[in-house]
Amino acid sequence: MKKQIKEELKKQFLQDNRPWVVTFSGGKDSTLVLQLVMEMLLEIKNPKDVYVVSSDTFIEMPIIENYLYDVIDKIKTFVNKNNLNVKINIITPDIQESFWSLLIGKGYPSPNRNFRWCTDRLKIKPTTKFLLDLIGEYESIIMLLGVRKAESETRAKSIEKRDNNHRGLSMHDQIPNAYILSPIKDWSNEDVWTFLSNNPAPWGSHDNLMKLYDKGSGEEDCNIALNPDSESCGKTRFGCWACSVVNKDKSMEGMIESGEEWMKPLNSFRDKLKIYRDDKTKREKRRRNGYSGLGPFLFEVRKEFLKELLSIEQKINHQLIKDEELHQIQTYWNFDGDIQNSAINLAKEYNRLENINIENDIYTFLKEYQNEVNIDLFSRLYEIEKQRKNSANRYGVLKEMKDRSLNYFKREFNEIK
Repeated sequence: MKKQIKEELKKQFLQDNRPWVVTFSGGKDSTLVLQLVMEMLLEIKNPKDVYVVSSDTFIEMPIIENYLYDVIDKIKTFVNKNNLNVKINIITPDIQESFWSLLIGKGYPSPNRNFRWCTDRLKIKPTTKFLLDLIGEYESIIMLLGVRKAESETRAKSIEKRDNNHRGLSMHDQIPNAYILSPIKDWSNEDVWTFLSNNPAPWGSHDNLMKLYDKGSGEEDCNIALNPDSESCGKTRFGCWACSVVNKDKSMEGMIESGEEWMKPLNSFRDKLKIYRDDKTKREKRRRNGYSGLGPFLFEVRKEFLKELLSIEQKINHQLIKDEELHQIQTYWNFDGDIQNSAINLAKEYNRLENINIENDIYTFLKEYQNEVNIDLFSRLYEIEKQRKNSANRYGVLKEMKDRSLNYFKREFNEIK
């Protein structure tokens, strides 16, 4: 089977000058496809461009993130050593649209099945942009995906309904001039595991991959590059650790039960994101457009999230939020009326952004009159004005300010009556 597929890959590869894009999630299926491609390239010394595309959403499970970057480093070393014309690309979301920037910065509610805002921003948009840029340069590309009919009935139907041309390529549903080749679509799970067990990759052993699958639950892996046949990442092993789309993260729970107890704070925080999303007392009573309705997380809740996230970082000794995201969160908080640089100051409490000193003009001015002005109360009232300044309906602003003032003096900070 291996020899037959490699011969088919050679035939496809040499038929035209279109670059190949091999999507690589680090899971078993994408690993198998990449291994077959690399072995094929060693035999023909590839004359055209090949791109290996991986995605980092910034909220991958730390254990998966470490594994993926370790494997990618080994692949880079292998590619350089053998002078292969292969370019490794890790695609990341725009900082303005990263998970923490939107959830903690803007107060987006944790994703659920009806409002799964994360998939588009973290995966589809950045990957689509990368692929469209390639098509702009090469006019057309061929994508190799590790999809298989045996994964599920849904996957099998999806693969079967695709129209293949005379070369066995199908057009991508969303990307013009992108064609798909699925070399292992007819392989069973047993075929995949047998191959990986008996054939180490050119860049190294599959032992760590096997251990990851042993520790988790289920059999699927999340193809984190754009994949028209992919199912929900919420059910998969290599999904995002903060995913709140599913009720329980069986993958993370499986790893915890298998000895990775350090992941317990991550699982608890994920559960909190889900619980708070459905708790009306944790959400604004107006949407950002000013109209009534369940809105973003309260500012105090967002502070709570950031503080706990930074605390977990220290407990597990792994960075969970990037410096750029902390700056972006502060930018969004400034827009919402935070005059005390709360995100930056919280970060400093946990030994992050220690060399950053930013002063808000309003806060600097008020400090000159701190004996006459209650800066804390002013900032809480200023938040309301900022959040409602572009509202089509200004009704109720004064009442909100009055209620917040009363709550402040009652020491009830987290709720707007």
